[in-house]
Amino acid sequence: MPTLDIDGRGKTVQDAVKDLWSRIEPLQERGYHPVTSVEVVDTKTKKVVENYQLTDSEFIAHVESEGTKRTRRKTEEHKPPRPHESRYVARLRLES
Repeated sequence: MPTLDIDGRGKTVQDAVKDLWSRIEPLQERGYHPVTSVEVVDTKTKKVVENYQLTDSEFIAHVESEGTKRTRRKTEEHKPPRPHESRYVARLRLES
């Protein structure tokens, strides 16, 4: 079965989780489902600082909290972020 490793990035844990969630939703609609928990990694220390299941109330609180919604224009070119641009990375593995 094909697997995808996806991540969300942000200057805060909450931003990283929101970014990850915005990437998960379209993939779930295409039939992918999570096979690991969400790990939030501090990019400076390279250590896992948080670990969530998608059903955890803390994870849901991060996703549903008020804030700016990040949208990407279709014409915007994807550029991998530089290390100093995001302090946290939220990562997850999906399987079809």
